[in-house]
Amino acid sequence: MVKNWEKISLNPEFRKIQIKRGEILNLIREFFVKKGFLECQTPTLVKSADESPYLSPFKTFFKDENNKTYCGYLITSPEYSLKKLLPSFNKIFELARVFRGNESFGGNHNPEFTMLEWYRKDSSYLQIMKDTEELILFLNKKINHSNYLKCRGEKINLKTPWKRLSVKEAFLNFAKINLDEVKNIEDFKKKIKNRQYFTQSNDWNDLFYLVFLNEIEPRIPKDKPIIIYDYPLPQAALAKKKTKNSFYAERFEVFIAGMELANAFSELTDAKEQFKRFKEEKILRKNMKKDIIPIDKDLIKALELNLPPCGGIALGVERLQMLLLDISDINDLLPFPAKDLFNE
Repeated sequence: MVKNWEKISLNPEFRKIQIKRGEILNLIREFFVKKGFLECQTPTLVKSADESPYLSPFKTFFKDENNKTYCGYLITSPEYSLKKLLPSFNKIFELARVFRGNESFGGNHNPEFTMLEWYRKDSSYLQIMKDTEELILFLNKKINHSNYLKCRGEKINLKTPWKRLSVKEAFLNFAKINLDEVKNIEDFKKKIKNRQYFTQSNDWNDLFYLVFLNEIEPRIPKDKPIIIYDYPLPQAALAKKKTKNSFYAERFEVFIAGMELANAFSELTDAKEQFKRFKEEKILRKNMKKDIIPIDKDLIKALELNLPPCGGIALGVERLQMLLLDISDINDLLPFPAKDLFNE
């Protein structure tokens, strides 16, 4: 079997792809430096990883010089560490290597990948939306010399502003479900009990994902970029509520050519509320029989420093590169994909 790294010498086109990938990384840095952001480097190995019950961090053990054993995790995102820096800096970004278990080997997924995250103090998800639009349009102009992105058989106009659709509108338009009427699990089950994908799960988030994956994502327009915003609170554990008693939170995702590219929030800066949500996620992880991760108390302490409103985002760099270079499978982008490293 010819592995991907062998393609570098066997296929000139593959070598061009790696050169373009490097150019894209340099251009990302250029974009943020010109906007006054500070590039940061935070740890890849941490004591407390992301609490989300739907993520599977890599757990590892190591010893110090006295042979004492420690337990740690490879980050699924640099988010916790970057937020700890926000009291000291106004605008920061990082290109971080991150790791996620239970990922497929191919398509849009690889267990190890690059995450671009940036954060703004005195800001919200609305400014982050503008940043995202400007970044991707800037990169496409530099790489493809056009306002249009040609990808996966589509010609996509990246001129701003992009189309925006609330999650509530998406569920009404595409699935005929009013989320305000299915706030509890029993009402949600009744609403979708006759649908082919129905499950008896007692987790509200499971039902949300089932509808989203089966009825929303397939109907998201592929010929234009779209921002889907204001997710229900159970889907936004790190995001600020729309209002004090709202069922919705200030979170958005970006979709281009049908691909989920980025996930963003008006950041939750209330330390008590964040600690409460972490404890709720710990219970969910236990119920799902997942590894119980210690709460990152340093993050809670950082939030106690009375941070002003903040906006932040996580964007998958390899997915962005795939879009800009019109590559449909991550295995054709990476020189050393997990598929080649671990499958003989």
